[in-house]
Amino acid sequence: MQMVTSHIESDGAETNMNLYEWEAKRIFADWGISVPQSIRITREEELSKVNFDFPLTIKCQVLSGGRGKAGGIQFAKDLKEAQSLVGKLMAMTIGGSKTESLLIEPKVAIKHEMYLSVTMDRARGCPVYIAAKEGGIEIESNKSIITEPIPYPFQPYVARNLAKKMGLSGALLNKVASIAERLYKLFDQLDLDLAEINPLVITQSDEVIALDGKIIVNDDALGRQKMFDGWQEKHMADLPERERKAKKQGLNLVELDGNIGIICNGAGLTMATMDMVKNFGGNPGNFLDAGGGSDQEKTLAAIELVNENPNVKVILLNILGGITACDEVAHALVEFMKKNPKRSMVVRLRGNNQDKAEKMLADSGLKLFPDLENAVKEAVSKSKVAV
Repeated sequence: MQMVTSHIESDGAETNMNLYEWEAKRIFADWGISVPQSIRITREEELSKVNFDFPLTIKCQVLSGGRGKAGGIQFAKDLKEAQSLVGKLMAMTIGGSKTESLLIEPKVAIKHEMYLSVTMDRARGCPVYIAAKEGGIEIESNKSIITEPIPYPFQPYVARNLAKKMGLSGALLNKVASIAERLYKLFDQLDLDLAEINPLVITQSDEVIALDGKIIVNDDALGRQKMFDGWQEKHMADLPERERKAKKQGLNLVELDGNIGIICNGAGLTMATMDMVKNFGGNPGNFLDAGGGSDQEKTLAAIELVNENPNVKVILLNILGGITACDEVAHALVEFMKKNPKRSMVVRLRGNNQDKAEKMLADSGLKLFPDLENAVKEAVSKSKVAV
């Protein structure tokens, strides 16, 4: 089977909010993790605010990766060189992400670079430390990776064991263990998907500081994390219009290049449906997870979003009725088809109030496919006829 899930995962199908480096570092500092002095600017004139010595590090603030390789981090030996770099860097777009601002820091004298992060390990069902003796490079290619499960409630010995495995001892072990402990606590209390320091550096004077930072906040936590109130809008600037619109409506949409629009409830179900479409020779036009509790209004919003994509020739809706009742979905479908009678639609519904939904759809002229394989084959067939 030709899988498409890895592409979706890399495009951020899970609901989360990436923070800029400058935001991550402010949070680190609030939690007692040392970071370099810094000034954030958006134009050349603001260099006058910089009150630390040259040479300087000037870094594009973007929400994508690959910034260093793309030239988004530069060094200036004096004011003239810094002035010449500001306009050039502010104009950069890296990995589809426009530069939001520049972070200006003193150039740090580095003795050694390491990697440290906290994230969820879904297989283990617990948060884990991921660390490496060597940092500053892509973690996927790092051969010194260390993984350490984090028990609940947290115990400081876990952070100390991690620092030992990183080859540290004495004062440096204590400093890194302290940072690791603080990194876990902010990860836990702020409902994060990721808290990452890359690189975590030891300076020539044996200070340990977070030279770069990445934080991903789970969107589902935004309602209870008041410090992030109002943050989501400014972190959607790089999204395409329909994906941005979907996020505002509480829907999770990633647009692709195919012609079969896919709507499901649950990320796993959506990915499995997409893979089945691909296996039967179809080409998904999007990933849309409407969520587990979608009512008539939310389901209708999801269908209309997919319908707006001019590349989509047929919509495949695959809903398992649990929290979401099948008759709620059917109401939305009937309403949509009244306004869009020529839209090619394949519907698979199973679960709560399925019998009611089937009758409603039959009355409106829509056929319900209880079997997913048959529904997928029908959608693929319609997509090829429509081309």
